Amino acid sequence: MMLATMGRPREFDEDEVLRAALETFLEHGFEATSVEDLTRRTGLQKGSLYGAFGDKRQLFRTALARYQDRSLGELRTALEAGPSPRAALGAFFAEVVKRSSERAARGCLCVNTTVELAPHDEEVARSLARHRERVEAVFADLVERGQAAGEFAPALEARAAGRYLGTLLTGLSVLARSGPGRARLEDSVRVGLGALDP
Repeated sequence: MMLATMGRPREFDEDEVLRAALETFLEHGFEATSVEDLTRRTGLQKGSLYGAFGDKRQLFRTALARYQDRSLGELRTALEAGPSPRAALGAFFAEVVKRSSERAARGCLCVNTTVELAPHDEEVARSLARHRERVEAVFADLVERGQAAGEFAPALEARAAGRYLGTLLTGLSVLARSGPGRARLEDSVRVGLGALDP
């Protein structure tokens, strides 16, 4: 999104404002976040906030895109780490379980938005679908590398396995919101990843 460049220079850090807005939407969701919540958390008046980012919905879309880019980057980095594809995948999901088990866990903004907005907002639904496809492609690439290393079943279809891992990740995020306990999440991951083994 192109921001206005005319007039008085901005006296705020755009990244900090988006971070504060993102945190607010993550805590409350889109509908329950008020303009007052956003102005309080960002430190900007309504006029300045909307002048820079548009209305509440545009601000949300910008924050969601920032979140999607960040989470995709973190996924790629995590799955490229470790001594092997299987080890990297296991470490990634172990971290997901750890974060999901923390008392202040708020879930994933993409998953939360899928539940809240996607059923009746086609533009948001398309954005989430594109992001989901990118996540699944990263997982599929990992599966192919794991198969080449003899760590995953050779009969697996990498694209389908990528979708499966994306669904596992989404399911963990949804389940974590109900506080099921770490052992239940760990069981899901153990059985889920075991389905990939040779």
